[in-house]
Amino acid sequence: MKNNYEPTIDERIINYIFDEIFDNKLKPGMKLSESVFAQTFNVSRESVRKAFSQLQSMGIVTYKKNQGFFLKWLNEEEVKYVYEARTILEVGVITLITQKYYSGQIDLSILTKDVETEKYLKTTFRNGEYVKTSCYFHLNLALMTKNDFLINALTPLISLSILARLIYEDSISIFNSYDEHNDIINAIKSNDVEFAKSVMNHHLHHCLDALNFKEVSKHSNMNINLKSIIRELN
Repeated sequence: MKNNYEPTIDERIINYIFDEIFDNKLKPGMKLSESVFAQTFNVSRESVRKAFSQLQSMGIVTYKKNQGFFLKWLNEEEVKYVYEARTILEVGVITLITQKYYSGQIDLSILTKDVETEKYLKTTFRNGEYVKTSCYFHLNLALMTKNDFLINALTPLISLSILARLIYEDSISIFNSYDEHNDIINAIKSNDVEFAKSVMNHHLHHCLDALNFKEVSKHSNMNINLKSIIRELN
């Protein structure tokens, strides 16, 4: 049965890396050490390399000859491609969610809680947690479709969006995602699919417009110790 499924070691490593990106612990451009992950998960470096190769195929990491694997550092064009792909997928997600809500198949309370938490974290200047919760809103939307293909397609794209925000986030931007997330919830409740699609489309374009590609974030010069980040697993 699905509930008894045990993830493979490469799936465990991949899920862990996604979690650390969502928690803003792994940063763009950071080297991922095969030996550190092998020691932490008590597996061979070949198993770690297999997981990293899968992440490379998703666009999450890059490989440099004689240097190893690095978390993706996106340029402006790549970021725009990420949001282009997200828009195509998430307009489909919002279509399904609106239809499911109309037929009484889903409860939107988890989304409402996400928005409340977002607003609290933003207004108390807990920006790292705010970014994480903001992205969870979109993941929760995808999870509500119960469509594994959509969920698996969106997860790496949302992770890449987080990496992009770490690089290009505009410190003086007044953009607050929780206001527009609340608009998305209200659009779903309207039972108007075309309206809901337009609201989602507007929101994702606004997320992209809020990035500042002229001033690279301070994270570009950040020196991060991978061992200290994953030491908690031991």
